Amino acid sequence: MEALLLPGLAPSDYSEVEAFIHQSPHARRRFSEASSTIGYSLMDAFREADEREYEVKECAFLANSVALMDHYADLYGSRPEYTIGPSFGVMGAAVATETLTYEEAVWLTHESAKVSGRFYHRLEGDYQTHFIYNLSLEDAREIVEEFHAHNKPLELVGYLEKVVCLCGPAGVIKELKEYLNNKPKCFSLHTMKQPIHSSTLAPLHQELKNGIFKEFNFKPLKGTFISDVSGELVQDPEKFKQSLLDGYDNPVRWDLVKQQIVRLGLKDIYVVGPKNLFNQLLKKDVQTIEVSPEKMVDMLVER
Repeated sequence: MEALLLPGLAPSDYSEVEAFIHQSPHARRRFSEASSTIGYSLMDAFREADEREYEVKECAFLANSVALMDHYADLYGSRPEYTIGPSFGVMGAAVATETLTYEEAVWLTHESAKVSGRFYHRLEGDYQTHFIYNLSLEDAREIVEEFHAHNKPLELVGYLEKVVCLCGPAGVIKELKEYLNNKPKCFSLHTMKQPIHSSTLAPLHQELKNGIFKEFNFKPLKGTFISDVSGELVQDPEKFKQSLLDGYDNPVRWDLVKQQIVRLGLKDIYVVGPKNLFNQLLKKDVQTIEVSPEKMVDMLVER
């Protein structure tokens, strides 16, 4: 059995995907369609966007993800029975399973990102998310408990086997980095200057649920989605919608997804998106087939 995996919002500034956007006919078409939906040139906005223009960055990432799915269809033709979309990859999964049309997914991405931007702006406290390599889930939980014992708020917001994500106020994250300097074998990767998948975002979850999400009718899924929050198999559109919303304020649990992959006996997983750690996370258990912007550009050049 096969699955389609759409990674989350990996770093992909305009310069990193420029060649793909301009050389891929699918990317040019998807950017044009997105521009018609949002009412301005996504290509131009993406070229000039800064890190706080969430709606532009996320729409551009979605456009590239769906363009890569188009290339996947050209190359392989088949529709895998299962779809996985960790973190923001869930929006591409919505298109892949046809619970939303591409245009609906673009508009939902655009408008929910604007709501998120306003929420971050008024959020009290300077929250950050820190990524750590080679820290076990057990060790991460012990660190969280130790910090809590000293009245220092910290929470687990993502577990990706080799990478753990912890979120808390900037001062606590600073102390966490110093703590990790004295812990052997693991090391800090980078820090995001905002909370992700955090209980801090529970009010945002509710604002989106009671606002923009009410405007969309999620349709029955074609195939099955594996939730990145619970590892649950999702076929019901309302459950898919809830899983998407749950991703705002619940940790990404790749360990639960991995358990489901093994339980289902999946053999081939097509990783549709920028090169990232998911190929490494899966290589021991399944065969991964890369469908990345870089690979597609190489193939287009060879024609």
